[in-house]
Amino acid sequence: MERAKELFLYYCGNQYFMDLNGDGNEYRGYQISQEKEEEWRREYLDRFLQQKRYGREAFGAYAKAVEFLRSDEDGQNYLYYPFRTDGLDDVTILFMLPYSYKLAEKQKAADRLSKEETRDYLSVLDDYIRNVQKRVEDGTVTRAEDYTWNEFSDPAYVETYLKDLRQDWERLA
Repeated sequence: MERAKELFLYYCGNQYFMDLNGDGNEYRGYQISQEKEEEWRREYLDRFLQQKRYGREAFGAYAKAVEFLRSDEDGQNYLYYPFRTDGLDDVTILFMLPYSYKLAEKQKAADRLSKEETRDYLSVLDDYIRNVQKRVEDGTVTRAEDYTWNEFSDPAYVETYLKDLRQDWERLA
C-alpha cells in the first residue's frame, strides 16, 4: 500500500505518466480503489496548505497541488498561495507563476472564477511583476539556497519570462 501511495503521489495519479515511465503496470497491480486514490489526493492537498516549505521543495509541492486540484473545487487558497505565503523567495514565486495561472485557467473554465475575481487575480499578478522587476533591476531579487540557476538575476531574462506569462494572462481576462 505504501508503494502504491508513493507512485500515486509521485505521478499525481496520472496513469499516462506512470505508463510512460514504466510504472503503470506495477501501480495497476496494486488494484487501488478510486476511493483510496481520492483519500490520498485530499490528504496531500490538506497537508500542503499546513506545511511550510521553501525553495525548490515549495515549488515542487505547489506544482503537485495544482495538478491534484480539480476544477470543480474551490481553489482560492491555492491560487493565491505564491503571493500570500510568508517566507517564499522571489525565484520560487517566479517558478510558481505558470502553475498559479494554470490553476486560474482551470477555475475560470469551470466557472469557479468570476470576471471580478479574474481581474483581482490579474491585478495581484501585475503588482507582483512590477515589484519583482524592480528588485531584479536593483540586484535585490531573493533566492533560496537550493537554487543554483542564476537566470532570474538577469533583468532581460526576467523581462522575457514575465512578458511571455503576461501574454498568456491576457487571454484569461
